Amino acid sequence: MGRIKNIWNPDNFQGKHEKKEYFEGWYFKLVDKEEENFLAIIPGISIKDDGSSHSFIQVNDGNNNKAYYIEYPYKDFTYEEDKFIVKIGGNLFSKDKLILDIDTNDLKLKGKLEFKNNVEWPVKLLSPGAMGWFRFMPFMECYHGVVSMNHDIYGNININSKTINFDKGKGYIEKDWGTSFPKTWIWAQSNHFSKENNSIFISIANIPFIGREFNGFLMGLLHEGKLYRFTTYTGSKINKLKYMDDSIEFTVSDSKYSLHVKIIKHNTTRLISPKNGNMNGTVEESLTSSIEIELKNKKNNTIIFKDIGRNSGFEVKGRLI
Repeated sequence: MGRIKNIWNPDNFQGKHEKKEYFEGWYFKLVDKEEENFLAIIPGISIKDDGSSHSFIQVNDGNNNKAYYIEYPYKDFTYEEDKFIVKIGGNLFSKDKLILDIDTNDLKLKGKLEFKNNVEWPVKLLSPGAMGWFRFMPFMECYHGVVSMNHDIYGNININSKTINFDKGKGYIEKDWGTSFPKTWIWAQSNHFSKENNSIFISIANIPFIGREFNGFLMGLLHEGKLYRFTTYTGSKINKLKYMDDSIEFTVSDSKYSLHVKIIKHNTTRLISPKNGNMNGTVEESLTSSIEIELKNKKNNTIIFKDIGRNSGFEVKGRLI
């Protein structure tokens, strides 16, 4: 019963009954009010049947372009059955707060952050979260959830003797679970536009499906309290996807709106990604890229929103065909 209930609670831990070739991880993106400090904190688990199962916390220090992967025993991973509260050692992760207590030779990271005014992706009976009806498919390689598109941060973190005040900063939380990340993908996210509380999330990936493959995508633009969704399952289409040396450009549209996007890459850090449950893949991630967007009403060709997102997370793995 818990497994079925969790379909409509994608934030919660989904892997209770998994015994091999499985991963699950949450992604916390943190930017301070002054937009001078950028961190991504990624707690998760890697399950294998060969004795190598473990839990982990991965950290992307966007200020110094450094990444850390801290491995913990699998037994150090605990969770609440009916809500998103995960603990790894002395660290706690939820949609409302983050408590960090990491002490290694390379990284000392301690502090407590609270999240307020969370904007969650809608969960409906036939569309339980960002995956839409694909969430009901039991054989997907990778599932995705958006825990909070945008929220305010309060609290402090001390990283390697440097104290960062995150009061009135901006945050984003998402998660992935399954066997492997896709073989190719594009991911980007920003909460920083010329006006507050606008956000964008972009995910395009190669999806293996019943012996075939297709390019699936999930995109959400939060503007003035309205979430504009462009997804495979809502019938949206991507046109003119172009790869350039340091940027990617495309247009996505549905029956009512079109969204033109140009993502410009800045400094990147190499992170670890999952493959067949193992954390042995890699991807380059930036926390300081930019996203140029233009949202149009197709009926009268008027511009609804045009802006540039700062402090953008950005990953590119391979090339989508």
